[in-house]
Amino acid sequence: MVKRQCNTRAWYGSKEPAAEQIITAVEAAEGEPVVLYDHAANEGEYVDIAKGLYDEMDSLKRTPAEFRTWTVEDGIGTFFQAMLDFAPADLRSRVSILQHLGSFKFRAADGPEQKKAKIAAIFVEPEGEDDYKAILRIQAKKLADTWAPNKDSMLDYVVNQPAQMGRVLADRLNPANETTFRIIGHPFKGVRSTDLMDLAETKTIAYERDGDIHIVTDVREVLESWDQDSAASGGCEQFTLLDALLLHEVVELWLDENEPDHDVLEAHIIATTFERYLKDTLLGVAVEDFFLDWPQPSEEEMAESQRAEMEDQVAAWSASFDDDEIPDNLDDDVDGLPVDKAIPAKKKKKAVAKKAVKGKAKTPVKVQAKAQEGKLYRTKDGKMYRVVDGKKVAVKKKNSA
Repeated sequence: MVKRQCNTRAWYGSKEPAAEQIITAVEAAEGEPVVLYDHAANEGEYVDIAKGLYDEMDSLKRTPAEFRTWTVEDGIGTFFQAMLDFAPADLRSRVSILQHLGSFKFRAADGPEQKKAKIAAIFVEPEGEDDYKAILRIQAKKLADTWAPNKDSMLDYVVNQPAQMGRVLADRLNPANETTFRIIGHPFKGVRSTDLMDLAETKTIAYERDGDIHIVTDVREVLESWDQDSAASGGCEQFTLLDALLLHEVVELWLDENEPDHDVLEAHIIATTFERYLKDTLLGVAVEDFFLDWPQPSEEEMAESQRAEMEDQVAAWSASFDDDEIPDNLDDDVDGLPVDKAIPAKKKKKAVAKKAVKGKAKTPVKVQAKAQEGKLYRTKDGKMYRVVDGKKVAVKKKNSA
């Protein structure tokens, strides 16, 4: 069975993915993840989902018209939008991506300056147009007139032949395929929320690495809650948002195995183009919703917070008695001080030795002391004290102000 080593290729919603060392660190903090699907054994919690993806890709191969109306202009426009969303904003970076993923089409009479002008015009927004979708269509039309993806590449399939996407992905998902993979779930239970903030900031919910697909399992519930809105947003109703996420990563997996010269950004743009063929941009909207409440504090962080809150309460209680202003000698015995009649203190009874009565246990001597614990007393000269652990501890009288 074939297993390939590859770089981490993530689904991310920001301009940059989480660094590979960050993902490795949170995996180490988590411990053992959950294998949701084992392609080799054809088992796991996601086995029915994987089978459903295989069946739908096989159907897309056979009857693409039943999934979505998709023209070349639709494909070029979707690819162009994905490139604008994730590629650097400078013209040189964008042109470099286009050159690597396809080739420009110029007239034989076009010189270097005419070629540069045509390329630059692709990224110039038309004047007098405020509708973003209309602007995008105009720019995509300029791109289609001067550029096309490499023939028989995966991007060519996405843009021009969705049925071919069904063919190659159905073959990759086929349980009989000898190149195995797994879907690995990361609930990140017990991982501190501070350790997960880099994933949250980059909006990373899944990634492909070493021939396996990894997913943050908490995202599934939010994606399912958004599925009911997917019909209105366009795309293919045959797929859920979780399906679209997993197929995005299957595309990344296929690209790494079959077109390994693509860098992480290029692979992400191609996979996003197919994802948006399936569900338009709704997956990105749902992920934004997910990260409003994720990550949640771990149990350890909750316990630390509760301890800190309790310590603050104890400190506030202690401060209310101004213990820091009590003289050092106030632990001395003050039995002889006369007390104010307004707050009479109980007199100590002299201990009298008694013979133990048969059948009855002796009464502990400290019972009377416990009866005085916590009570407030005042001497005749106005000094206050409280009995704490059998000792009389002076308490400063607070000003009425």
